[in-house]
Amino acid sequence: MHTLAQLSLVTGAIPGTLTTVGLLALLWLAVGNRRHLTRRVPAALAVAIAATGTYWFLAERVWNLWGEPLPGRDYVFAGLGLFAVLLVVPKVLSLRRTWARLLVVPAAVVVLLSGAGLVNQGFEYYPTVGSLFGDTGASIKSLSQFQAETGRLAARPATARATTAATWVPPANMPAHGEVLAVHIPGTISHAVSSDAYVYLPPAYLGSPRANLPVLVLIHGVPGGSIDWLRGGQIYQFMDRYAAAHRGLAPVVVMPDAGARRAQYPPLCLDSRQGQGATYLTRDVPNWVKATFGAGTASPRQWAVGGFSYGGTCAMSLAVNHPEAYPTFIDSSGESRPTIGQGHAVLLSKYFGNSAADFAGQNALDVLARRSYHGVEGIVTVGATDAHYRPQGLDVYRAMLQAGIGVRLQEAPGGHAWPAWRYGVYQNMDWLMGRLGVAA
Repeated sequence: MHTLAQLSLVTGAIPGTLTTVGLLALLWLAVGNRRHLTRRVPAALAVAIAATGTYWFLAERVWNLWGEPLPGRDYVFAGLGLFAVLLVVPKVLSLRRTWARLLVVPAAVVVLLSGAGLVNQGFEYYPTVGSLFGDTGASIKSLSQFQAETGRLAARPATARATTAATWVPPANMPAHGEVLAVHIPGTISHAVSSDAYVYLPPAYLGSPRANLPVLVLIHGVPGGSIDWLRGGQIYQFMDRYAAAHRGLAPVVVMPDAGARRAQYPPLCLDSRQGQGATYLTRDVPNWVKATFGAGTASPRQWAVGGFSYGGTCAMSLAVNHPEAYPTFIDSSGESRPTIGQGHAVLLSKYFGNSAADFAGQNALDVLARRSYHGVEGIVTVGATDAHYRPQGLDVYRAMLQAGIGVRLQEAPGGHAWPAWRYGVYQNMDWLMGRLGVAA
């Protein structure tokens, strides 16, 4: 039985009810006397259409506000919300009873909430009621709290060799569920600025003796943060289900901050004037994870990187530029090159001092054109209806094939949203565990 926090905002009764009530509220705001229907409602509708159209033009064609095109339906939902707000005063003027007037503002609020719910159903950014209030479905502990409870931080695995499914025997004291920790991963070498990261430890890590497990680094999108894989990606629940079906075995999942605390100019997982993002993710993060948790210590084969959107671009860029650190990758709906909302000219200026050559030195497609690879494998997923990112994913796939990377192309359901972003990890865990040396 689901608790209130676990109720879905994407499917089921809540979104359906909210949409229905929102439509009824908007209809009630529009209904009224003749003057209301013939003058005030058309005027409000005209203003809402003009304002929404202007905002769409500025956001999409002038400012590039979102970094990629938003679905047109989201502007429709926003326009209907504005229409409801514009009807508040006219509706009050058309009513005589005080109690009815008191319902006008709440009705407009319901329309706004309904529109927000419809946008969220597309992106699935907040999958549950609890996620609205920061509940990821996991009980998140601090590193010090975990250490105090277990006394086993950085305890050595039972063997220096990587654990395999063929040899793994779950210990009697292995718990049924994994743990999620909030941690800070310092930029010891890179001096990178970062906010909290999160780490998922599977049941096989928590038993004694513990397994020598591989590591999957998952990178978020921008705008966004390290919590996103726990909230929208529901990675704790997914990894726990996978571990339960595989005798507690799953990778240690590390979710670092790759956006430098939501910086105006994010590091782009490159080494540039805006920070040593690549060094942070290829040296500082692995060094800290190995020293702190004793995971991924057997060989580089135990390391993989994945991400969605900005994080997908990061994943493929890190695998291309640093295959010694990440010989396995999952690029979910990434771009064909690093970008910022301000445009490529600003990127060259702010990151590389206007040096196109320095940019090309790290840009994945340029690197792929002059380098060949051996032993690097990965997956590129593209959303079936993602008109902006899908062609870029195809370009990356073709360039990787020509460079000798063992890459697979997969079409994920939907557009540029969580149903497509989760697909790469969710649908490829058996392949990933094989690449990481766990599965046969």
